[in-house]
Amino acid sequence: MFVGTDDDLGDPTDSQWARDQIKAGGDALVYYNEHPAGHSTFMIGIDMSYFDDVLDLVHKYNPKPSSDLYLY
Repeated sequence: MFVGTDDDLGDPTDSQWARDQIKAGGDALVYYNEHPAGHSTFMIGIDMSYFDDVLDLVHKYNPKPSSDLYLY
């Protein structure tokens, strides 16, 4: 879960409650971090500082050899 601490739509308190509910049900939650961001940060990408975490998770859960990556 990527949570914005300044998010007016997805309140951090609600996100913490959802995290606790998911964790109580098993090991389905693999990532949780709060970023100093608002809701639109994740949609528009004005501040992409959280994206390093996204890429780390992609590489961790979907590892691909570097020879399979094509950048255009």
